[in-house]
Amino acid sequence: MSRKLLLSGGCLRPNGFELGEGKYYGKASLVMLDTQTGEFSQALSKTEGGENYPNEHPNLQFTAGCVDGDDLWLPTDTEVHRYSLPDLTLKSVFSHPCFHNIHSVHLIDDKVVATSTGLDNVVVMNKETGDIDKIINTQGKDPWHRFDQETDYRMVHSTRPHDSHPNFVFKLDKDLWVTRCTQEDAVNLNNVEQRIDISQGGEVSVHDGILWQDKLVFTRVDGKLVFCDPVSKTHIETFDPFGSALSRPIGWCRGLYAEGDIFYVGYSKLRKTNLKAKIKFLSKGNFKYSSGNNSLVVALNIKTRKVENVFTSPDGLIDAIYGIMPFHYD
Repeated sequence: MSRKLLLSGGCLRPNGFELGEGKYYGKASLVMLDTQTGEFSQALSKTEGGENYPNEHPNLQFTAGCVDGDDLWLPTDTEVHRYSLPDLTLKSVFSHPCFHNIHSVHLIDDKVVATSTGLDNVVVMNKETGDIDKIINTQGKDPWHRFDQETDYRMVHSTRPHDSHPNFVFKLDKDLWVTRCTQEDAVNLNNVEQRIDISQGGEVSVHDGILWQDKLVFTRVDGKLVFCDPVSKTHIETFDPFGSALSRPIGWCRGLYAEGDIFYVGYSKLRKTNLKAKIKFLSKGNFKYSSGNNSLVVALNIKTRKVENVFTSPDGLIDAIYGIMPFHYD
């Protein structure tokens, strides 16, 4: 079991909402969580942009990364960073004009696979050079059907509204699949007609998708987990870790790591948003968290269906959580 976890995310600017879309976060933050002591500590941070970011108010956050052996792959909105573990030495940075609002990066079949969420595309790259092998539109269309191939989208703060808003890529059978926030589903990138209906007709956005034992598990931003059959591609169960409890976290649920029967689930601190329809799930009559809460990680024993622990982050360390990854070192 991993005693320590890495949490990737960002810290809100005090005036981020007033600045507008694509300017909310002023510090990218990678945080270490010791699950035995409950201690949070800063592992990495980034407070300045650079040549691959807008000149003013760059949106600085570490989004959902992955661990591959002794390498940590960690994206920002416009870059993919490769760090060595356990020392977190930066080894390389990949960036392309087609990167915008990257939400996740994955190592699949020895390829780097990134969701360029702002362009509704998935970008597949060479692991060593960062050269692009292919760009796949998440609606089965030409990747440039509504964007200009000559524009450097790293310099653009926001491209909203997004047609599909891809969040997270996973491999099923021999194909790449991606979760789509707008459609509230997951689709086969080789055939987008093949889809998994995650929200079951609801209006709750989906985020992570991982294969756990013989099931697919997805996070919904309202804090519920959705279990699906990877063979039939059908819904099995929607599970609420907090059930009918009136003391439940308020937050944007995103970030999932499973180790044995323990699921670690991330909840981001809520921020102001113009997308009111996306937060209709917020509960009323909530006692403990009625005034909101910092970001936190919930440890759920999926075998007993009980929440074993709730780790609440200190002020100013990490407001948004995108990814939860193991740290297998002392």
